[in-house]
Amino acid sequence: MQFALMSGLVAFLATVLLIPRFITFYQAKRIEGQQMHEDVKQHQFKAGTPTMGGTVFLVVAILVSLLFATAFQLLTGGVLAILFILALYGVVGFLDDFLKIFRKINEGLNPKQKLALQILGGIVFYFVHVRGAGGGELNVFGHMVHLGVLYFPFVLFWLVGFSNAVNLTDGIDGLASISVVISLLAYSVIAFNEQKFDILLVCVTMIGGLLGFFVYNRKPAKIFMGDVGSLALGGMLATISIALRQEWTLLLIGLVYVIETSSVMLQVSYFKYTKKRFGEGRRIFRMTPFHHHLELGGLTGKAEKWSEWKVDFFLWSVGLIMSLITLAILYL
Repeated sequence: MQFALMSGLVAFLATVLLIPRFITFYQAKRIEGQQMHEDVKQHQFKAGTPTMGGTVFLVVAILVSLLFATAFQLLTGGVLAILFILALYGVVGFLDDFLKIFRKINEGLNPKQKLALQILGGIVFYFVHVRGAGGGELNVFGHMVHLGVLYFPFVLFWLVGFSNAVNLTDGIDGLASISVVISLLAYSVIAFNEQKFDILLVCVTMIGGLLGFFVYNRKPAKIFMGDVGSLALGGMLATISIALRQEWTLLLIGLVYVIETSSVMLQVSYFKYTKKRFGEGRRIFRMTPFHHHLELGGLTGKAEKWSEWKVDFFLWSVGLIMSLITLAILYL
């Protein structure tokens, strides 16, 4: 356990030291910062804030994990698989951010391009790690269900789905970074109890990197992680759940991400249905993803708006409670 804590501390310190330099470089080069959607009027003042901060904590976490895994003889296939997805999905997010900021392409990678690259990463992960490790059984609330070849599309769905879910969650200061920290803490406990010390190392290292990033990402944020960070973190969580053979746990541990994604899907579907049925589109939520609904007072039904901190603490609490419930189901 000490090696993991050391690794996490190194990642934390490195990120804390490097982020200010990244911000200074960003500003010195006069790089255009984060763009804000016109619909999210309450966040327009954040336009221009440096983004792509995920580049820093991803590189730090990958290098520190490799260093400590090698030093403590924990450089396993599981570690390499998780770091591979981190790197590849990070590159996908980097390209998306790069096109938005440097090439002035508003949508970055189009949805088909992004999906194709995410699926490609999932295919490589499946055939190199999952299939090689004899995967094909899905853990459904503690019961192993043999899926055979159907496990392959499940893996792709899991990786792509949660990658994009965390991406949707990254919409207000500090929300995604601490939500993922809470999820990784839960998986650290699971990895420790299952004696998967290699996966424990990667989890704690990323926790250190994210806490270092949060120093500058908390409200008022001095930097955002960008798609380079959020897409990679979602892919990482999905990969960890698969590597631990505890896929079902991500539905509970990652309930916040599920809610965020479901809110968007429900909103779009209901709007299209009501527009076709009644000639006028109607909405279930005041705004999606769900954290914007909370910001606009949607949970209470009143006009009074919630501060970003209030939304953060509410959703962090949901993540923490669901993580504790998951651990209780597993070990009590």
